[in-house]
Amino acid sequence: MVSTTEIKNRARFGIQDLDNALDGGIPRGSLVLIEEDTGAKSQILQSKFIADGLLNNEYCYIFNMEHPPQAIVSSLNVFGLEPEENINNDQLIIIDGFTDAFGWGEFVSKWKYVCHDLASITEVHNVVKEAIADIKPYNNLRGVVDSLTTLILASDSERAILNYIHHQMAIQKNYGTTTLYTIHMGAHRPELIKALEHIVDGVIWISKVEVDDEPRDVIQIKKLRDSKYSSRKYFFNADEEGATLEIMKKRP
Repeated sequence: MVSTTEIKNRARFGIQDLDNALDGGIPRGSLVLIEEDTGAKSQILQSKFIADGLLNNEYCYIFNMEHPPQAIVSSLNVFGLEPEENINNDQLIIIDGFTDAFGWGEFVSKWKYVCHDLASITEVHNVVKEAIADIKPYNNLRGVVDSLTTLILASDSERAILNYIHHQMAIQKNYGTTTLYTIHMGAHRPELIKALEHIVDGVIWISKVEVDDEPRDVIQIKKLRDSKYSSRKYFFNADEEGATLEIMKKRP
């Protein structure tokens, strides 16, 4: 049985089957890579991770580069939250890396924290640092960065991105911040994916497969430091409100 102290030292998704498979959740201070294939229902992992933090009075940030920020905020309503109120009281911080992500200046973001040039890893670092600078205690903070793929494709240097991830891990270990970084598997060289998997604390893989001519989502925890996690593959049954894991039975 997981003790109360161990639970507090972990950031849960609020998806019971997944938290159980993770040995109670993600250890605080971890950087976890969510590897997603096209069409897989991975968004629920991000939404539930943030929702669980807000429901437990933690501070949360979302650095969004792939969708209009308001759409991300609205997706939290289904969990009984009032995200606009969380934003107003600075419990939920939105970093807009979508509206003017490459410095065209054609659109003006309404959000307080905006990254205007994703090609500049220094600007990316500085905007995140500014956004969370006043949050205390630091070990009460979780975040989602969606996506690492966008940062990699915007950058002229894969090495700069790898160095940035190394740096972010050092920061998280000092402050106890727990962050999910999403990445789209098919968009990158296998060697780069392997390098990232080696660096980060955890890897959760979610894909879509054909089973009896029907598409099914499959999830697997490929790595999680300091945890007795389950590495088996599960069917991932998800909708906008939550998800369950179903053991994949071997075929005769």
